[in-house]
Amino acid sequence: MTGSENIRILMITPNFSNNCIGRTFLIADILSEFSEIHIVGPASSGDIWSPVKEALKRFHCSYFSSRFPALSLLKNTKSILAETMNINPDIIYAFKPLPTSYGLGLLYKLKKSEIPLMLDIDDWELGFALNTGWRHPASIFITSFIEHLVRFSNAITVSSYFLKHRFGGYYLPHVVDTSLYDPSKYDREKIRQQLGIYDEIVISFIGTPRKHKGVDTIVLALNKLLRTSSHLKKFKFLFTGNPQDTYVRFLINLSLRLLGKERTFFLGMTPKAHEPLLLAASDIICIPQRKSYSSIGQVPAKVFTAMSMAKPIIASAVSDLPIILRGCGIIIPPEDIDALAKQIMYLIENPQVAETLGQRARAKCVEKYSYIAARKTLKSIINELFFDS
Repeated sequence: MTGSENIRILMITPNFSNNCIGRTFLIADILSEFSEIHIVGPASSGDIWSPVKEALKRFHCSYFSSRFPALSLLKNTKSILAETMNINPDIIYAFKPLPTSYGLGLLYKLKKSEIPLMLDIDDWELGFALNTGWRHPASIFITSFIEHLVRFSNAITVSSYFLKHRFGGYYLPHVVDTSLYDPSKYDREKIRQQLGIYDEIVISFIGTPRKHKGVDTIVLALNKLLRTSSHLKKFKFLFTGNPQDTYVRFLINLSLRLLGKERTFFLGMTPKAHEPLLLAASDIICIPQRKSYSSIGQVPAKVFTAMSMAKPIIASAVSDLPIILRGCGIIIPPEDIDALAKQIMYLIENPQVAETLGQRARAKCVEKYSYIAARKTLKSIINELFFDS
């Protein structure tokens, strides 16, 4: 093999059932232009994460249902490896340095050493383990051990500069399909009417809420504006998430209590295909990441989709966000409720500034964070792997 055309790639995801499959889907979507994609891995809920379930039908997907994926992997390693061997890939691409993904890739490589093994790292997994403290020492030990095995991969892609500094490899941000996430393709007013939004200002968080993402900070900032800005009454806080999740239930209750039912606009789990519509309906996007072990290596994918849809963005000075939004967004200190409230009000009172920031964000996204840019990087890596082999 001397090129990247029509190759078979076996992608191993650590879990089909939660949002980590989003990164796998993103890269599968990019690679599918010149590759045959097979995706394997565990599914802790027995099903595929609903936002990408429909979109994943375009690929060959095989998952084993297990509430405890790591234990299931130990128990069924032989049968899982036999199934993946039948795929006979040209490249293995594991997502996250975890036993259920990269661990399986290493086992596969022991049997077929000539097959290149790529590893994608989009979070600092040891950071997540450290955030739980020593209540779960086994998690810290396992993630630390797997992290030391990263060097056995043939190529690494990382989603942030923190991860690049720690692991090396190729910088591959989340990116976005800028031809799909194009505001000119959507009728904003029609979408807002269908959602029951009319003259309200819509402040949004469109993604998967987690505690380290600081979504409750948005509610507290909007509550502050309600109390201090007499002319700000017509607004909605639009957010998505799994209503069964503990933190999401906390957010819903907090928003209902502090903002009221008429301003709380929770949409639950929404398909990935609906994301451009929700962004089109929004006025301001907030990404108030907290600074923690979990977030210092993480770049939220939603920053790029918001940029592509030409939305004004307010984000915390965490990870790469200040670099990504330089010149086209507003950066505030992490967990600063007053700063967030002030900047939301600033954008509401200065719509021309908001529009200019949105247009700059889209231009930067098209230039640096598009599928075209990522596809060029991936083709280069794959060609290099085959040339070296």
